[in-house]
Amino acid sequence: MTITRREFVVGAAACACGAAAGCISMNNAPLFEAGADNSLLLPKELAEAGSQVKVRLPSADKLVLVWRTKIGFGGISINCTHKGSEVHLNAAAETLDCPSHGSRFKLDGTVAHGPAEKPLRTYVVDLQGDRLKILG
Repeated sequence: MTITRREFVVGAAACACGAAAGCISMNNAPLFEAGADNSLLLPKELAEAGSQVKVRLPSADKLVLVWRTKIGFGGISINCTHKGSEVHLNAAAETLDCPSHGSRFKLDGTVAHGPAEKPLRTYVVDLQGDRLKILG
């Protein structure tokens, strides 16, 4: 069987895209949209310590990971600074972990363990009545 040059190039490109996509991991936390003031009603998904959600801010190009601990809420740019996979809260270890290449971040965004070298951008998450206000 012979293939044309065009078929080879298209097939090779498809394989490369599939391989590259395999390196990007997504956090399966539910996604919420914040209003123009960067606030949203407190989601029921954040009712317990150790829970997490993703929030899209109207003024930001990246999603924010918001989580709840026993002492309050935290927020961070969700994309790992190494290769862009979405980090997730590891409540037991109190870290933010990247499942793709093993980077770990402290809850303040600083790198606890590489390969990532740059910290994550942090956001202040403030509970105001029944609304979460996200400031960054």
